[in-house]
Amino acid sequence: MNGPHTMGLGSLDAWRREFFSAFDSPGVEAPLELAQHLVHGAVAFARGLGFEPYEEFAAAAVYLGEPAGPVPIEFGRDGVPFYVAGPYDDARFVVRTLDAAVGEGNYHYVLPMG
Repeated sequence: MNGPHTMGLGSLDAWRREFFSAFDSPGVEAPLELAQHLVHGAVAFARGLGFEPYEEFAAAAVYLGEPAGPVPIEFGRDGVPFYVAGPYDDARFVVRTLDAAVGEGNYHYVLPMG
């Protein structure tokens, strides 16, 4: 099943406990405004570099809502994009896209060895 799932408060609490069981401490509550700024700011930052979110983002974003004002969060590292390759990333595509967006050497990155 795609998209958001309807949960009662008990189900949400159980899901939250299960999700955070992999960590040494439970999650920290964040106000909705912070989540809106973080998610929408990250999407805008990525779009500015030539990356689009998954198609499903638009449907999920409706539930998050839009931030009321400009995003006060600074993205990247030391003023430039910073990419850490994940296990399923096409790192060459990401690096080529960053080269095209900001120029070779104008971003930081961490790639797996091997």
